[in-house]
Amino acid sequence: MELKKVYDSNSWCIYYLKIDNFVQDLSKLGEVLEKLSENGKVVTIIPNIGLTKTSIFLGTSYQGVKG
Repeated sequence: MELKKVYDSNSWCIYYLKIDNFVQDLSKLGEVLEKLSENGKVVTIIPNIGLTKTSIFLGTSYQGVKG
């Protein structure tokens, strides 16, 4: 799992973390959030943007999080 810093300023840092299998990668996500919170406050997590494995089988209307 590769964490990429995609934006950095005095006020904000934005990181990108690709997760292919949420259940299997959940412990790694927890480790990343723990590490980031040691250096600052985690404000929000934006989940599941773009194509997912579900959208391959069920169509593009299943992209992202609904609701």
